[in-house]
Amino acid sequence: MQSEDVAAWRQRWQESNTPWNLGRAAPELVTVLGAWRPAGRALVPGCGHGHEASLLQDLGWNTVGLDVAPEALAAARQRDPRPQWHCGDVLNPPSIWQGSFDLVLEHTCFCALPPRCRQTYAQAVTTLLQSGGHFLGLFWCHSRPDGPPFGSTPQELKTCFGSGLRLITLQQARHSVQDRCGEEWLGQWQKP
Repeated sequence: MQSEDVAAWRQRWQESNTPWNLGRAAPELVTVLGAWRPAGRALVPGCGHGHEASLLQDLGWNTVGLDVAPEALAAARQRDPRPQWHCGDVLNPPSIWQGSFDLVLEHTCFCALPPRCRQTYAQAVTTLLQSGGHFLGLFWCHSRPDGPPFGSTPQELKTCFGSGLRLITLQQARHSVQDRCGEEWLGQWQKP
């Protein structure tokens, strides 16, 4: 991620300008993950306040929350000290993390990245997953110009993540918060 992008995210956190924060884990992810059996190590890129990382930790996963903004991680750590919180860039993750995650959980990281970074993000996710690992994402698919959040389409998601991962399901979310109804899509991929 470019330094001006990191600076912009840090400024948002310093000003408490985080309108994407629901104050809890996304309802769709609570429903879906509640039916999964914990399978090891999970990563939440762009974790922000860490609600999804805490959800995974509650469900028995060994969870790492990753964010470029130390201010986000300080808020997450204060709210829940259990997950491992790591300051860094998902587009350039530590090489020691290659192939070390059973699950990468996406929620509002993809839509926060400038579209020019999306293919790099998809490659990073693929690299971080171990063989047989899953990528589960709740994506904000809208057609508004500008961002963040930057819009996407289900077809773009299929194309972006399809080069290194096998699509299992991609469907419109059924448990979205009111202001995102009809715009959230739930996708699951697996690394061969």
